[in-house]
Amino acid sequence: DTSLVIPFNPYLDNITPVHTITGLNFPWGVAVNDDNHFIIAEWNGSCVTILDKEGKKVKSIGGEGGSGNNKFSCPCGVAITPDKFILVSDKHRIQKISMDGYLIASVGEESSGLLQFNSPHGISIFPITGQVYIADANNHRIQVLNPDLTFSHSFGSRGSANGQFQSPYDIAIDNQGLVYVADSDNHRIQKFSPDGKFVGQFGTYASGPGQLKKPNNIAIDTAANGLVYVSEWGNARISVFTSDDVFVSSFGSEGRNVDQFSYPFGLAFKKDGFLCVCDTSNGRLVVY
Repeated sequence: DTSLVIPFNPYLDNITPVHTITGLNFPWGVAVNDDNHFIIAEWNGSCVTILDKEGKKVKSIGGEGGSGNNKFSCPCGVAITPDKFILVSDKHRIQKISMDGYLIASVGEESSGLLQFNSPHGISIFPITGQVYIADANNHRIQVLNPDLTFSHSFGSRGSANGQFQSPYDIAIDNQGLVYVADSDNHRIQKFSPDGKFVGQFGTYASGPGQLKKPNNIAIDTAANGLVYVSEWGNARISVFTSDDVFVSSFGSEGRNVDQFSYPFGLAFKKDGFLCVCDTSNGRLVVY
């Protein structure tokens, strides 16, 4: 009974999962709605799967379909809008669908212009404005859309200087409105103002405490202590930092055991404070 388990605390010495959901087909991104239902983008399944809080399937949306509306080809990121719709980054576009699986809107095509994408990944929604921040990974930039999915602005370019990116994979927004970007191939997390002005960064390439190797997803515990959680493909672990960029702890290692990961990717917090991790190559969602 997970209701009797204290939510994940990074200061504890022994971190153990409280719930593991198996049988997923390369789960890449995850979001959690107000009912504590899991919305999971399954990369190899080319679908978005909705599970109830016990992990039982409610609905599977999409399936192989290439460019067809309401079909997906390697969906990556998922987010829930303030009006309770699901946004999905799907190949070179963003689709907006209802919880029942109906298509509401679709924007984007493959290129590098405004409202065009090249392998978009993580999606985050600014809580005050409702603007949609998208990690446009292979265009090495962040695109920001208005709530109606029209273009607002973008920031970033390819490179390793401050404010530049090499394959940005995810975005998260803290309680102060700072935008965190997982700058994966630069092995760092960068922080920006909402309009894209560089604020700071942390992480260097290696496997030591506080170092990062292929950071690809970020979740911020905005309901509690503001700690920043980063999944690392290269180190097969989750690293935890304070909002002041100070390293706190990490957990996980490469493997298939219950306390290990193989390519951990998507992260999200449930409303009750538990942390969800997409253990991608192991085909499971792990709740801490």
